[in-house]
Amino acid sequence: MEFASGRKTDSAPVCFVSDAIRSDAGPPAFPSQSSTSDTEWKKLENWNGKVDESIELLAHRKPDWSRWIAFKVDCDSPQTFVLSYSGGSGSDVFLDNEQVAQTRADELIDDRELLLLSVSAGTHEVMVKLVGDETISRTELSWHSPWAGVSTAGWKHASLENRLWMIADPNGPFNETHFAQTAHSMARAIHRLRKQFTTTLVAKELPTPRNTHILRRGEYDLPIGDPLQPGVLSVLNGFPDAAPRNRLGLAQWMTSPDNPLPSRVLVNRMWQRVFGAALVRTPEDFGVQGEYPTHPDLLDWLAIELQQSGWDFKHMMRLLVTSQTFRQDSTWRDDANDPENRLFARGPAFRLDAEVIRDIGLWASGLLDPTMGGEGIKPYQPEGMWKALAHPASNTRHYEPDQGQRLYRRSIYVYWKRTSPHPMMTLFDAPDRESSCVRRSRTNTALQSLAMLNESQRMDMARALAGRLLSTCDHDEARVQLLFEIVAARPPLKNESDTCMELLDQMRKRYQTDQGAAAALIKVRTDDQPSELNLVETAAWTQVTSVVLASDLAVMLY
Repeated sequence: MEFASGRKTDSAPVCFVSDAIRSDAGPPAFPSQSSTSDTEWKKLENWNGKVDESIELLAHRKPDWSRWIAFKVDCDSPQTFVLSYSGGSGSDVFLDNEQVAQTRADELIDDRELLLLSVSAGTHEVMVKLVGDETISRTELSWHSPWAGVSTAGWKHASLENRLWMIADPNGPFNETHFAQTAHSMARAIHRLRKQFTTTLVAKELPTPRNTHILRRGEYDLPIGDPLQPGVLSVLNGFPDAAPRNRLGLAQWMTSPDNPLPSRVLVNRMWQRVFGAALVRTPEDFGVQGEYPTHPDLLDWLAIELQQSGWDFKHMMRLLVTSQTFRQDSTWRDDANDPENRLFARGPAFRLDAEVIRDIGLWASGLLDPTMGGEGIKPYQPEGMWKALAHPASNTRHYEPDQGQRLYRRSIYVYWKRTSPHPMMTLFDAPDRESSCVRRSRTNTALQSLAMLNESQRMDMARALAGRLLSTCDHDEARVQLLFEIVAARPPLKNESDTCMELLDQMRKRYQTDQGAAAALIKVRTDDQPSELNLVETAAWTQVTSVVLASDLAVMLY
């Protein structure tokens, strides 16, 4: 290993990485450099002994799991190094079995990315604990001297960034100047900003486009005629005169005021999202084989409004949901001859999408975790579903449900296995994602009702909502009132209130004689169960909230 002083150690250090272990476990024993027989550790093969070396490891990315990185450092003289790392809350740094830094649960890891470690001459053991995090896609560890790699370049030939590191280096000649502290703060800020950068793949035009020909019967080796030129169908209007013949030109053509098709298609799908049925009932086909719009003038007006608003989707959605057409009553009208509501004589009435139904239940119960970003989450599902469809060597043949608050993140983060989506999603007609889906089918089956009243996560929602009612209100009537205000944003009708009170009375009588069933019903898989729990009351109200969450109030837009 070579240090800024130019001295070398007798041998390069060996770096070990642990398997994923529980975050609440204590620090493991330091591994032996001469043996890798301990199954808890594995040698990092690409660690070549240079101090200026970074380790990038795929993170476990779950807050309750972590990895440990361990290595020894031999120094002939006192040194100050920079330890740079990223991880979740609870990440630790140990130097010679003493904790020197820890990321608190309420502290962002960006605040602890750079840590100065001063070591004396001799051999030192360094262990770093990297905890998973929802929003960090990779964990990184870098152990180096800021002076390394630039000391030989010289100030005159060094880049501005290297000069900054030279000033900030506590081992360098500038460490006694008033510039050192400012330079170190700037270096931290630059490092923190770079950590926030996102790398993604982008498409780029070739300097010389490839020749594209018509192929005889689609055979790649049977081209016909002259090379084709980029363009669009003449029936859809031509390219703007100044538009280039590339993807930029295509975007300019699509958003041109002279091309009404894209804006018509977009507002038609917005209308379908809000009203359940589109103005053109075949949103995937605006051609001669598609249906004629029910309100062609309205479709054109909305398309022009979208263009003139600067393609502002929020403005268009606000316009639709505040319209008189959307706000009218959805009940049947005897004076209107519109049985299929094609003329929108009534307000919309349709079952919500699978993801929306789940998110509404989580929100109403207070369980919804608003965390954004991160890997997919795995809610409860029946055992063996993945195993029956997975290849024996597949890494998804076993399904392990997540724990804690991860279970209650929004449905957009539900892990999607192509051959076996989550059963509650497919049960409520979520598409399989194997092909593009413009409009979803909406079925109404007894199995859906059965799942809404018995599925594990639905029962968690009902139990949490019952606890919310019991902790907020003291009387049954007030609890029913609050229940309907949460789920339906309105007070209950008399028959609805009477039905809930009757069900509540029946459930109380049932669980008073069978408290074992009450305990089984309200058994939860989270850590938020109250210490003092009235089994009978909680179980009875859980049944009431379960019924309301499975009713039209929570699964229908009407």
